[in-house]
Amino acid sequence: MDIPNLNGDIFRNMSFIENRSPVETKQLQFLKIYDERNALLGGTNMVDIYWNGTLWYYKDISDFSREKAVACRRMDSGVCDVVYLNKHRFVSVEDSGAVQIYEMSQTEQQFEHVAYACQHEDSILSVSMFSNHRNIVTGGMDCCLKVWDVEDLISTYSYSFAHSDIITGVDVKPMCNSIFVSASLDNESLLWDIRRAKPANCIFRRANCPLTAVSWNTTSNDLIAIGTADGNIVLIDIRQTETPLYEYAECDGRGVHKLLFNPNPERKEQLACCFDSTSVKVFDACREMLQLYEDNSHSDFVRGLAWYEDDVYSCSWDANVFKHVVN
Repeated sequence: MDIPNLNGDIFRNMSFIENRSPVETKQLQFLKIYDERNALLGGTNMVDIYWNGTLWYYKDISDFSREKAVACRRMDSGVCDVVYLNKHRFVSVEDSGAVQIYEMSQTEQQFEHVAYACQHEDSILSVSMFSNHRNIVTGGMDCCLKVWDVEDLISTYSYSFAHSDIITGVDVKPMCNSIFVSASLDNESLLWDIRRAKPANCIFRRANCPLTAVSWNTTSNDLIAIGTADGNIVLIDIRQTETPLYEYAECDGRGVHKLLFNPNPERKEQLACCFDSTSVKVFDACREMLQLYEDNSHSDFVRGLAWYEDDVYSCSWDANVFKHVVN
Protein backbone atom coordinates (compact mmCIF):
# COMPACT_ATOMS: atom_id res chain seq x y z
CA MET A 1 0.00 0.00 0.00
CA ASP A 2 1.37 3.39 -1.00
CA ILE A 3 1.86 6.09 1.59
CA PRO A 4 -0.80 8.74 0.83
CA ASN A 5 1.56 11.72 0.63
CA LEU A 6 3.55 9.96 -2.12
CA ASN A 7 0.54 9.69 -4.41
CA GLY A 8 1.40 13.01 -6.03
CA ASP A 9 4.84 11.77 -7.06
CA ILE A 10 3.39 8.53 -8.39
CA PHE A 11 0.83 10.44 -10.44
CA ARG A 12 3.45 12.80 -11.87
CA ASN A 13 5.62 9.88 -12.93
CA MET A 14 2.89 7.98 -14.74
CA SER A 15 3.77 7.43 -18.39
CA PHE A 16 0.66 9.06 -19.83
CA ILE A 17 1.80 12.42 -18.44
CA GLU A 18 4.69 12.59 -20.93
CA ASN A 19 2.46 11.82 -23.89
CA ARG A 20 -0.41 14.14 -23.19
CA SER A 21 -0.83 17.55 -24.80
CA PRO A 22 0.46 20.47 -22.70
CA VAL A 23 -2.18 22.46 -20.87
CA GLU A 24 -2.67 25.96 -22.25
CA THR A 25 -1.15 28.66 -20.08
CA LYS A 26 -4.06 30.93 -19.31
CA GLN A 27 -2.89 33.01 -16.35
CA LEU A 28 -1.00 35.93 -17.91
CA GLN A 29 1.48 37.55 -15.55
CA PHE A 30 3.24 40.36 -17.43
CA LEU A 31 3.47 42.28 -20.69
CA LYS A 32 6.55 44.18 -21.90
CA ILE A 33 6.47 46.36 -25.02
CA TYR A 34 9.77 47.48 -26.54
CA ASP A 35 8.20 49.09 -29.59
CA GLU A 36 5.29 48.44 -31.93
CA ARG A 37 7.23 45.59 -33.56
CA ASN A 38 8.64 43.99 -30.45
CA ALA A 39 6.78 42.77 -27.34
CA LEU A 40 6.89 39.94 -24.81
CA LEU A 41 3.97 38.31 -23.04
CA GLY A 42 4.40 35.85 -20.19
CA GLY A 43 2.15 33.53 -18.23
CA THR A 44 2.24 30.89 -15.52
CA ASN A 45 0.20 27.70 -15.65
CA MET A 46 -1.51 27.48 -12.25
CA VAL A 47 -4.05 24.74 -12.93
CA ASP A 48 -1.92 21.79 -14.06
CA ILE A 49 0.13 19.18 -12.22
CA TYR A 50 3.30 21.16 -12.92
CA TRP A 51 3.71 24.86 -12.12
CA ASN A 52 5.38 26.02 -15.34
CA GLY A 53 5.19 28.97 -17.67
CA THR A 54 5.21 30.24 -21.24
CA LEU A 55 6.84 33.15 -23.08
CA TRP A 56 5.40 34.59 -26.30
CA TYR A 57 7.16 37.00 -28.67
CA TYR A 58 5.17 39.37 -30.89
CA LYS A 59 6.13 41.53 -33.86
CA ASP A 60 2.79 43.32 -33.91
CA ILE A 61 1.18 44.75 -30.77
CA SER A 62 -2.22 45.21 -32.38
CA ASP A 63 -3.16 41.59 -31.66
CA PHE A 64 -1.92 39.62 -28.65
CA SER A 65 -3.86 36.44 -29.34
CA ARG A 66 -1.61 33.43 -28.79
CA GLU A 67 -1.79 32.24 -32.41
CA LYS A 68 -0.35 35.59 -33.55
CA ALA A 69 2.88 35.12 -31.60
CA VAL A 70 5.86 34.58 -33.90
CA ALA A 71 7.76 32.62 -31.23
CA CYS A 72 6.75 30.68 -28.14
CA ARG A 73 8.83 28.99 -25.45
CA ARG A 74 7.67 26.64 -22.70
CA MET A 75 9.45 27.24 -19.41
CA ASP A 76 10.22 24.70 -16.70
CA SER A 77 8.87 26.99 -13.98
CA GLY A 78 6.51 29.91 -13.71
CA VAL A 79 7.72 33.18 -15.26
CA CYS A 80 7.22 36.20 -13.00
CA ASP A 81 8.69 39.11 -14.96
CA VAL A 82 11.11 40.12 -17.71
CA VAL A 83 13.18 43.19 -18.54
CA TYR A 84 14.64 44.14 -21.92
CA LEU A 85 18.42 44.58 -22.13
CA ASN A 86 18.20 45.70 -25.75
CA LYS A 87 15.92 45.16 -28.70
CA HIS A 88 16.78 41.47 -29.12
CA ARG A 89 17.95 40.40 -25.64
CA PHE A 90 16.05 40.19 -22.35
CA VAL A 91 16.25 38.75 -18.82
CA SER A 92 13.52 36.55 -17.34
CA VAL A 93 13.05 35.88 -13.61
CA GLU A 94 11.19 32.80 -12.46
CA ASP A 95 9.37 31.01 -9.66
CA SER A 96 12.31 28.64 -9.32
CA GLY A 97 14.62 31.50 -8.31
CA ALA A 98 16.36 31.38 -11.69
CA VAL A 99 17.57 34.36 -13.70
CA GLN A 100 17.88 33.59 -17.41
CA ILE A 101 18.98 35.59 -20.44
CA TYR A 102 17.44 34.97 -23.86
CA GLU A 103 18.01 36.44 -27.28
CA MET A 104 15.77 36.39 -30.30
CA SER A 105 17.32 34.59 -33.24
CA GLN A 106 18.22 36.53 -36.38
CA THR A 107 15.05 35.23 -38.01
CA GLU A 108 13.12 36.21 -34.85
CA GLN A 109 11.35 32.88 -34.92
CA GLN A 110 12.76 31.34 -31.74
CA PHE A 111 14.31 32.10 -28.37
CA GLU A 112 18.03 31.38 -28.04
CA HIS A 113 19.22 30.65 -24.52
CA VAL A 114 22.24 32.77 -23.52
CA ALA A 115 22.86 32.35 -19.78
CA TYR A 116 21.42 30.88 -16.58
CA ALA A 117 21.96 31.46 -12.86
CA CYS A 118 19.99 30.42 -9.80
CA GLN A 119 21.15 32.22 -6.66
CA HIS A 120 17.80 33.13 -5.10
CA GLU A 121 16.38 30.51 -2.75
CA ASP A 122 12.75 31.14 -3.67
CA SER A 123 10.60 32.80 -6.32
CA ILE A 124 11.81 36.08 -7.83
CA LEU A 125 8.84 38.44 -8.05
CA SER A 126 10.35 41.62 -9.47
CA VAL A 127 13.23 42.82 -11.65
CA SER A 128 14.36 46.28 -12.78
CA MET A 129 17.24 47.45 -14.97
CA PHE A 130 19.66 50.32 -14.33
CA SER A 131 20.22 52.93 -17.02
CA ASN A 132 23.58 51.43 -18.07
CA HIS A 133 21.72 48.36 -19.39
CA ARG A 134 24.37 46.20 -17.77
CA ASN A 135 23.07 45.84 -14.21
CA ILE A 136 19.72 44.67 -12.90
CA VAL A 137 18.24 44.26 -9.43
CA THR A 138 16.00 41.37 -8.35
CA GLY A 139 13.92 40.63 -5.27
CA GLY A 140 11.36 38.09 -4.19
CA MET A 141 10.11 35.55 -1.70
CA ASP A 142 13.48 34.76 -0.10
CA CYS A 143 13.60 38.34 1.30
CA CYS A 144 16.88 38.83 -0.56
CA LEU A 145 17.90 41.61 -2.97
CA LYS A 146 20.56 41.01 -5.59
CA VAL A 147 22.27 43.36 -8.02
CA TRP A 148 23.49 41.52 -11.12
CA ASP A 149 26.09 42.13 -13.79
CA VAL A 150 24.34 40.67 -16.84
CA GLU A 151 27.53 40.55 -18.91
CA ASP A 152 28.65 37.58 -16.82
CA LEU A 153 25.33 36.96 -15.03
CA ILE A 154 26.81 37.10 -11.54
CA SER A 155 25.44 38.90 -8.51
CA THR A 156 27.83 41.71 -7.61
CA TYR A 157 25.84 42.74 -4.53
CA SER A 158 23.68 40.46 -2.42
CA TYR A 159 21.61 41.66 0.54
CA SER A 160 20.31 38.65 2.43
CA PHE A 161 17.25 39.41 4.55
CA ALA A 162 17.09 42.89 3.06
CA HIS A 163 13.51 42.81 4.34
CA SER A 164 11.96 40.63 7.02
CA ASP A 165 9.18 39.44 4.69
CA ILE A 166 8.54 38.85 0.98
CA ILE A 167 9.86 41.58 -1.35
CA THR A 168 6.99 42.49 -3.63
CA GLY A 169 8.63 45.10 -5.86
CA VAL A 170 11.86 46.81 -6.89
CA ASP A 171 12.42 49.78 -9.19
CA VAL A 172 15.56 51.71 -10.11
CA LYS A 173 16.09 55.47 -10.02
CA PRO A 174 15.92 57.00 -13.52
CA MET A 175 19.28 57.71 -15.16
CA CYS A 176 21.18 56.20 -12.25
CA ASN A 177 23.32 53.09 -11.87
CA SER A 178 23.41 52.69 -8.09
CA ILE A 179 20.08 53.67 -6.47
CA PHE A 180 16.83 51.72 -6.32
CA VAL A 181 13.75 51.32 -4.14
CA SER A 182 12.12 48.18 -2.72
CA ALA A 183 8.76 47.37 -1.13
CA SER A 184 7.87 44.43 1.08
CA LEU A 185 5.15 42.68 3.02
CA ASP A 186 7.08 43.71 6.15
CA ASN A 187 5.29 47.09 5.86
CA GLU A 188 8.41 49.00 4.77
CA SER A 189 9.77 50.61 1.63
CA LEU A 190 13.56 51.06 1.54
CA LEU A 191 15.77 53.31 -0.55
CA TRP A 192 19.05 51.62 -1.51
CA ASP A 193 22.38 53.05 -2.61
CA ILE A 194 24.90 50.30 -3.33
CA ARG A 195 27.83 52.74 -3.06
CA ARG A 196 27.32 53.17 0.68
CA ALA A 197 28.53 50.99 3.53
CA LYS A 198 25.01 51.14 4.99
CA PRO A 199 23.04 51.09 1.76
CA ALA A 200 19.43 51.04 3.00
CA ASN A 201 17.23 53.84 4.32
CA CYS A 202 13.52 53.53 5.15
CA ILE A 203 11.41 56.06 3.23
CA PHE A 204 7.95 54.77 4.15
CA ARG A 205 6.47 52.54 6.84
CA ARG A 206 2.82 51.65 7.39
CA ALA A 207 1.99 49.83 10.61
CA ASN A 208 0.15 46.53 10.10
CA CYS A 209 -0.20 47.11 6.36
CA PRO A 210 1.99 45.18 3.88
CA LEU A 211 3.35 47.05 0.86
CA THR A 212 2.63 45.34 -2.44
CA ALA A 213 3.93 47.53 -5.29
CA VAL A 214 6.37 50.33 -6.04
CA SER A 215 7.12 52.51 -9.07
CA TRP A 216 9.66 55.29 -9.59
CA ASN A 217 8.55 58.12 -11.85
CA THR A 218 10.55 57.61 -15.04
CA THR A 219 11.35 61.30 -15.58
CA SER A 220 11.53 62.52 -11.98
CA ASN A 221 14.39 61.74 -9.64
CA ASP A 222 12.34 62.30 -6.52
CA LEU A 223 8.80 60.90 -6.97
CA ILE A 224 7.90 57.34 -5.97
CA ALA A 225 4.48 55.67 -5.82
CA ILE A 226 3.89 52.86 -3.32
CA GLY A 227 0.91 50.50 -3.20
CA THR A 228 -0.47 48.79 -0.12
CA ALA A 229 -2.40 45.61 0.60
CA ASP A 230 -5.48 47.58 1.67
CA GLY A 231 -5.72 49.44 -1.65
CA ASN A 232 -3.92 52.69 -0.85
CA ILE A 233 -1.50 54.45 -3.20
CA VAL A 234 1.04 56.68 -1.48
CA LEU A 235 3.16 59.32 -3.26
CA ILE A 236 6.58 59.90 -1.70
CA ASP A 237 9.11 62.67 -2.36
CA ILE A 238 12.45 61.15 -1.35
CA ARG A 239 13.81 64.61 -0.45
CA GLN A 240 11.37 64.79 2.47
CA THR A 241 9.97 61.42 3.48
CA GLU A 242 8.49 62.38 6.86
CA THR A 243 5.10 63.12 5.31
CA PRO A 244 3.75 61.59 2.06
CA LEU A 245 2.86 64.04 -0.71
CA TYR A 246 -0.56 62.48 -1.11
CA GLU A 247 -2.45 59.28 -0.34
CA TYR A 248 -5.27 57.74 -2.36
CA ALA A 249 -7.56 55.12 -0.82
CA GLU A 250 -9.30 52.57 -3.04
CA CYS A 251 -12.96 52.47 -2.05
CA ASP A 252 -13.30 48.67 -2.01
CA GLY A 253 -9.99 48.05 -0.25
CA ARG A 254 -8.58 45.70 -2.91
CA GLY A 255 -4.80 45.39 -2.67
CA VAL A 256 -2.63 47.20 -5.21
CA HIS A 257 -0.80 44.73 -7.44
CA LYS A 258 1.16 46.92 -9.86
CA LEU A 259 1.94 50.61 -10.38
CA LEU A 260 3.50 52.08 -13.53
CA PHE A 261 4.22 55.70 -14.45
CA ASN A 262 3.89 56.84 -18.05
CA PRO A 263 7.45 57.01 -19.52
CA ASN A 264 6.49 59.93 -21.79
CA PRO A 265 8.04 63.09 -20.22
CA GLU A 266 5.03 65.10 -21.39
CA ARG A 267 2.66 62.75 -19.52
CA LYS A 268 4.92 61.88 -16.59
CA GLU A 269 2.14 62.56 -14.08
CA GLN A 270 0.00 59.66 -15.36
CA LEU A 271 0.12 56.63 -13.07
CA ALA A 272 -1.45 53.34 -14.19
CA CYS A 273 -2.59 50.91 -11.54
CA CYS A 274 -4.11 47.46 -11.25
CA PHE A 275 -5.48 45.87 -8.10
CA ASP A 276 -6.46 42.42 -6.90
CA SER A 277 -9.52 42.87 -9.06
CA THR A 278 -10.57 43.28 -12.70
CA SER A 279 -9.97 47.03 -12.67
CA VAL A 280 -7.39 49.12 -14.54
CA LYS A 281 -7.12 52.76 -13.47
CA VAL A 282 -5.01 55.77 -14.42
CA PHE A 283 -4.46 58.67 -12.02
CA ASP A 284 -2.93 62.13 -12.25
CA ALA A 285 -0.16 62.12 -9.65
CA CYS A 286 0.23 65.89 -9.88
CA ARG A 287 -3.44 66.68 -9.21
CA GLU A 288 -4.14 64.85 -5.95
CA MET A 289 -4.54 61.50 -7.70
CA LEU A 290 -7.43 62.66 -9.85
CA GLN A 291 -8.79 59.58 -11.63
CA LEU A 292 -8.35 59.97 -15.38
CA TYR A 293 -9.49 56.55 -16.54
CA GLU A 294 -11.08 53.31 -15.36
CA ASP A 295 -11.90 50.07 -17.14
CA ASN A 296 -13.32 46.75 -15.92
CA SER A 297 -13.28 44.73 -19.14
CA HIS A 298 -11.25 41.89 -17.66
CA SER A 299 -13.04 38.99 -15.98
CA ASP A 300 -10.19 37.98 -13.65
CA PHE A 301 -7.35 39.65 -11.74
CA VAL A 302 -5.25 42.05 -13.81
CA ARG A 303 -1.55 41.26 -13.31
CA GLY A 304 0.48 43.09 -15.98
CA LEU A 305 0.60 46.68 -17.25
CA ALA A 306 2.58 48.33 -20.04
CA TRP A 307 2.62 51.84 -21.54
CA TYR A 308 3.09 52.52 -25.24
CA GLU A 309 2.49 55.90 -26.91
CA ASP A 310 0.32 57.10 -24.00
CA ASP A 311 -1.95 54.05 -24.15
CA VAL A 312 -2.04 51.42 -21.40
CA TYR A 313 -2.03 47.70 -22.16
CA SER A 314 -3.15 45.21 -19.53
CA CYS A 315 -3.01 41.42 -19.24
CA SER A 316 -4.96 39.25 -16.85
CA TRP A 317 -5.52 35.77 -15.50
CA ASP A 318 -8.49 35.66 -17.90
CA ALA A 319 -5.95 35.17 -20.77
CA ASN A 320 -6.83 38.50 -22.41
CA VAL A 321 -4.73 41.53 -23.32
CA PHE A 322 -6.57 44.85 -23.67
CA LYS A 323 -5.53 48.25 -24.93
CA HIS A 324 -6.78 51.28 -22.98
CA VAL A 325 -6.85 54.69 -24.66
CA VAL A 326 -6.28 57.31 -21.96
CA ASN A 327 -7.49 60.73 -23.06
